[in-house]
Amino acid sequence: MTFLIAVAMLGLIIFVHELGHFLTAKFFKMPVSEFSIGMGPQVFSLDTKETTYSFRAIPIGGYVNIEGMEVGSQVENGFNSKPAYQRFIVLFAGVFMNFLTAFLIIFSIAQMSGRMEYEEKAIIGALVKGGANEQILKVDDKILELDGKKITLWADIPEVTKEALDKKELSAIIERDGKEEKLVLKLTKDEENNRVVLGISPKSKKTNLSFTESLVFAKNSFVSILKDTVGGLFTLFSGKANLKEISGPVGILKVVGEVSKFGWTSIASLAVILSINIGVLNLLPIPALDGGRIIFVLLEIFRIRINKKWEENLHKFGMVMLLFFILVISVNDVWKLFN
Repeated sequence: MTFLIAVAMLGLIIFVHELGHFLTAKFFKMPVSEFSIGMGPQVFSLDTKETTYSFRAIPIGGYVNIEGMEVGSQVENGFNSKPAYQRFIVLFAGVFMNFLTAFLIIFSIAQMSGRMEYEEKAIIGALVKGGANEQILKVDDKILELDGKKITLWADIPEVTKEALDKKELSAIIERDGKEEKLVLKLTKDEENNRVVLGISPKSKKTNLSFTESLVFAKNSFVSILKDTVGGLFTLFSGKANLKEISGPVGILKVVGEVSKFGWTSIASLAVILSINIGVLNLLPIPALDGGRIIFVLLEIFRIRINKKWEENLHKFGMVMLLFFILVISVNDVWKLFN
């Protein structure tokens, strides 16, 4: 089931990206010989007068084959025969569709699920099922003290636990049914985030959002995720990120498996993050990616001429390096799964 969810999610993200290229190319009367979802051998195809629509065996990737992108191509209305601004729009359309899809998913979540507002008071609203303190604490318990430190707000709790990384238990004073009780709470190590947790969450309430409020929420959430994604890329290219922190298609399977346990909202939220990530990655000024091709079109707009043959060879080299990078990340993902 996890595999199917992951394939469907990646398939949707890739589909809308390639759909952006396809629709704009058709709008500008550029001939498109194939619209493919997936890579490798062809599994299914539908031939029309102008375009072949196909599904391929490896459910990762996809492409739109726009005629006339090769140097010296004589194809009528081919890509390279069109004005630079049209080529820019076609190249940027894939990223735009990824961003638009992410925005619409966030908006839909906001409309259907509303917004969860968490209380600031240190009152327990829920306990992790099967957690270490499930039999010790109860919903509506008010935490007054942890490890000898006074707790006034919920935000005070993580301040105490982050100083208890080497501990397995914490002393606590709680208020239950109007009476104070002394307890010893167990700490659970969260290895992935290098922290300890109590397995509790604050009280919350759902607030329905209007159409306008949902738009504002979607805009703010989109901008926040976009900033985090760009910041993460700066960390990666500055050499501060470890290879272990980078995941590819194989690693996504594991993430989808973990996220799917929390329901459709979490799966949709992951789709938002992946869609924005793929959009930003495609905008990188790397040969073979949309961003790399956009750079050359912008140079042309500013009347800076580049040798087309040299550009084409650079894109071919970029594609080889990109495939090699994907292979390295995939091998790293498999290694992490078995370790």
